Amino acid sequence: MVLKTWVAVVIETLKSFLNLEEDNGSVANGKKIANILARRVLYLAIDYGLVLASAAIVVTMEALGFSFFAAFVILWIFDFVTACAFVVFYEKTGQDLSLGEDFRRATDTIHNRSQIAGRLTMLLIMFQAIYWNGPEQIVIFFRKEICTIYRVIGTILGLTAIQAVIWTVLYGFGYNLLERVF
Repeated sequence: MVLKTWVAVVIETLKSFLNLEEDNGSVANGKKIANILARRVLYLAIDYGLVLASAAIVVTMEALGFSFFAAFVILWIFDFVTACAFVVFYEKTGQDLSLGEDFRRATDTIHNRSQIAGRLTMLLIMFQAIYWNGPEQIVIFFRKEICTIYRVIGTILGLTAIQAVIWTVLYGFGYNLLERVF
């Protein structure tokens, strides 16, 4: 009985994430799945390129003798501009490359079944977005709650600052470690 319930919740959540509807035919639902897959692949390709660019920024600044603070500020600006670009792209085209909108639908479905599970899912997505995926995913995830452009900018500023600190420390540590070894 419990397994049946969990399977039903997983299927319902997956349908919600993929935005599948019973009334749509299999072709329409297949197009939705293909669209999400294409957006995810594109986002990951861009994201990994941005990771390489971020690492290059910090490593170059370390190699040139810049301070931690200077590297942090440059990385923060870079992260802010790229996160804003994703949000502007979403606002202009309606295409959410970060899948924040899709994750929100799925999280709402989970939350309707269990508030605790919904909140835990939300926290997991927020942690992953701050640490890895990027602030744009959180902004799009919470777009209805954030509302104004000033809140969007403030949210992106705060989250990119956190992300820039994390990655400046990690890239700087990695560079210094490799420099000592070689």
